[in-house]
Amino acid sequence: MLLSKAVEGFLLDFSLQHSASTAYRTYHPALRHLIRHLGDLPLKQITSAALKQFMHYLVTEYIPERDQYSTRKGSPLSSSAVDNYWKALRSFFRWAHKNGLIDKNPASDLPRLKFFTPEIQPFTEEEIKRLLKAAEFARAQRNGKIVLMRRKTAKRNIALILLMLDTGLRLGEIGRLKVADIRLDALEIYVSPYGTGKKTKSRIVPISKKTSLALWHYLSQNKIDPRQPLFQLSLSSIRSLLQQLGKSAAVPHVHPHRFRHTFAIEYLRNGGDIFTLQRILGHSSLEMVRRYLNIAQTDIQAAHRRASPVDNWRL
Repeated sequence: MLLSKAVEGFLLDFSLQHSASTAYRTYHPALRHLIRHLGDLPLKQITSAALKQFMHYLVTEYIPERDQYSTRKGSPLSSSAVDNYWKALRSFFRWAHKNGLIDKNPASDLPRLKFFTPEIQPFTEEEIKRLLKAAEFARAQRNGKIVLMRRKTAKRNIALILLMLDTGLRLGEIGRLKVADIRLDALEIYVSPYGTGKKTKSRIVPISKKTSLALWHYLSQNKIDPRQPLFQLSLSSIRSLLQQLGKSAAVPHVHPHRFRHTFAIEYLRNGGDIFTLQRILGHSSLEMVRRYLNIAQTDIQAAHRRASPVDNWRL
């Protein structure tokens, strides 16, 4: 059986067992890349040495294509991205061996590259204020002068930034939010589970009055069906929007997860406890929360303050 045919079967089997899985969206491009790199060989001809050479190529030569707004344009794969390739190869060839398509699993001894956890860099108060200004106003040239023009999407942009900063929601969770999930009077939002809910559970996340008001302004301006997505944007569009706003505000490395880091660290600095934070963030364990705690403890002078950065920063 050809590699492409086996990959097709694996992805079909995987998608049936893991509906809309994030892993599927990672495995699919990784395995297609393997086909392009090795060629569409018979599956049984693929050796351990060939897979090791492919991983070496990813680390030393491969530069992924990124959009013009990416802060990593022209950079090699991150260590986490390389690790995702390793997971994809291991899962695919383990499946192929289990289903009798190959006699020996060539990925069984594929070494896992040392994974370096990226440094957590939260936004500063000044950076958030610049992002909010860029979210509201765009620079335009008029009569030879640079002027600020209010964006048509200003209310949506501000609501998006404040919501991410105030809740620490993951990008996928932001994308899954429906208008009906926003409970302005109760100052809370409902976060639906992902897929079957086996990995991520549903939860109620509180929001500040400032965020609630920003969402009200956005929703009162845009009559969206309660069953429709809150921000009417794809995940890639949200990433691109944030990158554009970061460029306009001269704030580097603006991406959705950085808002999550900022919320978590400021929450702990302002006196929040790790167990409540774990529940708000939707973590299954305290491991990641402890990383935030280690950072937050370097600023213990702020430990007496409470609540979210949105309220405390007077944005």
